[in-house]
Amino acid sequence: MTAAGASDVLRVIEPNLIGPSGHYAEFVRALASRADGSFTKIEVVASPRAAGFLESLSGEVPVVPIVMPSGVLAETRAIRASLNEGRQTLVLTASASHVLLAEITCTFDPKLLNHLSFFVHWPLAKPSERLGLALGRRARANASFIVPTRGVRDALRAADCEHVTQVAYPATRALGAPMRTPFRHLLMAGAARINKGLDVVAELAEILAREQGSTDRAWPLLVQVSPKHIDRHGSREDATVARLLAAKYSGLVADPSAPDRSAYADRFRGALVLAPYERAKFANGVSGVVLDALLHGAPVVATEGTWAGDVVARFDAGIAIRERTGAQLSTAVARILARWDRYAQNAAVASEALAREHDPRGLARVIAAHRG
Repeated sequence: MTAAGASDVLRVIEPNLIGPSGHYAEFVRALASRADGSFTKIEVVASPRAAGFLESLSGEVPVVPIVMPSGVLAETRAIRASLNEGRQTLVLTASASHVLLAEITCTFDPKLLNHLSFFVHWPLAKPSERLGLALGRRARANASFIVPTRGVRDALRAADCEHVTQVAYPATRALGAPMRTPFRHLLMAGAARINKGLDVVAELAEILAREQGSTDRAWPLLVQVSPKHIDRHGSREDATVARLLAAKYSGLVADPSAPDRSAYADRFRGALVLAPYERAKFANGVSGVVLDALLHGAPVVATEGTWAGDVVARFDAGIAIRERTGAQLSTAVARILARWDRYAQNAAVASEALAREHDPRGLARVIAAHRG
């Protein structure tokens, strides 16, 4: 590594990063832990609420928080300032609107875009998104588009983005994560969302409540019912959480708060993770929860035809259900628990393979390679 300069510093821009919980935080934490050899420092432009968390990170390179007010104008200024300073810049959750922001920002100096990378989590395939990409001609030609799956890659290449690189989503596992542990509980991890199958899990709770007393299915069921937004649910989630609680399943533990990282990782110990995600939404998107589950040796019930379903099937580390119903979820759970040792062993094998494949150094190298 040469002496530190502007291009040796990575500036990450993510206004929705507000604290230590969730996958914005996990992304930054993972990248900071493996950026040595590519960057000497990571600066993170985020909500003022995230400053304490960012200052506490102790990865291979120092992390410096930069407080950012909310709003599109503030984000535009943050992108412009970073590029003008010659920083390697990563927009952590990029959309077509970010491509337009970059286009406008660099109208008179398109070479600045050579320092800019977008991490695009989902195919930008809606008509409005396709229009935004079409209008961002210079950004499409000069910026780097980094994607975690083939479906996102193909969508961006079809939109004539010139520099598209597929790289495994950055993730790490807790040190000493226990593997092959006895079954402890069913787990729906992460914020409660309908498109992640909250309604299907509520239906499962109703089935389990009806069967209590007539079967031995007294399985503990832990559901994180914390909001999908910073401080509130959507109306559909509110109604479905109420349905979940109304099932009155004695094994239900509904946790209204997001755990810290240590507690989050511990929840996967002995867990069978429930991830009956919507196929349309998650066909081409990485599930951070399912990736975390497998990294920590937890078998998973996922949905066939999603990224999560594919990775579960690849390692036989759970079951991918065809129909997203409480009945199919219940059947899959029973099948896995009947052969728990086998599925837990396969999840441990998956953990080793995925830890190598998703090493954040891969992402750091891709960002560093796109230098003007």
